[in-house]
Amino acid sequence: MNLRYIITSTILILAATAMKAQQWEDASLRDIKPAGWLKEYLETQREGLTGHPEALSYPYNTCLWDGEIPRMGTHGRVWWRYEQTAYYTDGLLRLGLLLEDKEMTDKAEAGIHYTIEHQQEDGWLGSRADEYSWPMAVLWRAMKASYDANPDEAILQALERFYTSLSPEHLAQRRNIISLEGMLWLYSKTGDKELVAKADSVFRHRSELKGEGDHRDSRVTVEFLTADQPYNMHGVTMCETLKLPIMLYEATGNPFYRHLAVTSLDRLFEENGLPDGLFTSAEWLKGRGIMNSHETCDAIDMSWTLGYFLEILKDARYADMLEKIVFNAGMGSVTEDFKALQYYSSVNQFICTGTSNHNEDNFASTWMAYRPTHQTECCAGQIHRLMPNYAARMWLKSADGAVAALYGPSTYKYSDNLSFIEETNYPYSDRITIRVKSDKREHLTLRLRIPLWCEGATVKVNGRTKGKDLTPGSFFAVERDFRSGDRIEIVLPMETRRRTAFGGGIWFERGPLVYTYAIPAQWEKDTPRYENMNGKYPADDNAFPCWSITPSGPWNYAVKADVTATEVQTPDGIRLRIPVSPINWQLAEAPGGALMTPPLPVLPTATGPEQTIDLVPYGLTELRLTVFPVLAE
Repeated sequence: MNLRYIITSTILILAATAMKAQQWEDASLRDIKPAGWLKEYLETQREGLTGHPEALSYPYNTCLWDGEIPRMGTHGRVWWRYEQTAYYTDGLLRLGLLLEDKEMTDKAEAGIHYTIEHQQEDGWLGSRADEYSWPMAVLWRAMKASYDANPDEAILQALERFYTSLSPEHLAQRRNIISLEGMLWLYSKTGDKELVAKADSVFRHRSELKGEGDHRDSRVTVEFLTADQPYNMHGVTMCETLKLPIMLYEATGNPFYRHLAVTSLDRLFEENGLPDGLFTSAEWLKGRGIMNSHETCDAIDMSWTLGYFLEILKDARYADMLEKIVFNAGMGSVTEDFKALQYYSSVNQFICTGTSNHNEDNFASTWMAYRPTHQTECCAGQIHRLMPNYAARMWLKSADGAVAALYGPSTYKYSDNLSFIEETNYPYSDRITIRVKSDKREHLTLRLRIPLWCEGATVKVNGRTKGKDLTPGSFFAVERDFRSGDRIEIVLPMETRRRTAFGGGIWFERGPLVYTYAIPAQWEKDTPRYENMNGKYPADDNAFPCWSITPSGPWNYAVKADVTATEVQTPDGIRLRIPVSPINWQLAEAPGGALMTPPLPVLPTATGPEQTIDLVPYGLTELRLTVFPVLAE
């Protein structure tokens, strides 16, 4: 039966692939050099947790993939330590490439080389501690980054043996199916259509291949995605799986996959979307209520998945979605010094302590605190991938040139002859200048993203207007012989918009940034040894403390239904000033006495005179009030 599926799929693929336009592709990280605020962020990341895995504790203080990782205690599944260190390895390698840090790249590459050199006779890659190929699906991303920077046939050969060894039945189980991501990438390098046929067959027939049982990670099938009932699923697994139909569309040309990918992604956000650009997931999808948090892993995994949608469909809205997640939900889950992160993060969080988690999952525990170490370590590995992945997809390669898909200060080496130098403080500014440095003229098309939220965008080339009032949600093409000294000026006006949250409440956004009230905070080291931490703590908790962050000033504010915001220019960028009124609104108290963020009150009344407060970008805050309750009329 499986052979018949594969033969049928191969025929369909051969008929369809010639009809597709070439997708945009990642540029090599060796060709992207961050600058400005982006370089400062990445350097802070290096000085913080990424450069100090001992602060993350187990399993990051081990050999990573450069050998067998010993088991510590009895907490966690056998495969966890390999999944988690694979996340870290990918982030470490990408950061090292962007910052030209050989020590970092060598450390990450060591695990890749060890894994290839110790491939089993039957083709298996990775540890035999657990016959689960999901951790290898994560390490593949580091292999991709390595190959894109320094193409090595040994990577392709090892992956070919590995993917050939995996049966359809194995691939259909749990997150093993994410191996299809690597299989389809390998096809793009080797042209081996049997890989596509196998991936196509497994995905379409997963319901049959996975057999009986309803493990949460095996749940996402074609039938699940197209059923009428709301998605009831683990958030990270949903993020990971939704990249597959859009990749299968690229590989097969089958419009069924395009429709499935687009409609499934839209439904995920329609049913579970939050103001900060992500969706609820603690750990399961929880609907659109703003009290529901999201896992930090989701910010990284979904932005990675959206990169495929952007490159394959060439639709600007996926770039908009990606950067909104990164600048808000992603950056808001880690401290400014990159020395502590949350497992769960919320749009409204008024207290972050070792007992403040207000979500049903692990209620009243450490999961919403900013800490270097966490009970479950996946988010502590994932956070290292957030900004390097953003940088990796700022500049994309097209068949006829380059795409400025995500904006940020950087230099992109397009060819040995020509580089684009992007000067901007975006997203904290609406102005972008791209200068050309070249030894000789080179003809190409440079596409510039015009975000869907932007009205009145303009593009000038060497002082002459080439595009005015450009279509929001499009890419504006500049085709010319580029030469050294050419100057492209882009203005993306950002309008402050008032939004109404699901279930009531008001919030504000400006361009790609959500704005929030940064609640005055008192930071104290959180020193208790919580039982749920299973003995994991930073090696030096003076340099990398676990934090207990409590409000040190008022946060209990509400706004009128017709509230408007005034833009205020400051040395740090635009702030939004709004009128608010104090209300009777107190921290919630759990049965054991733990204090937590309370729900939004319904139609409260003012308890004092109106005053003004300033809102700042969400990603720059820890304690925050993003969605304001609305006063009774």
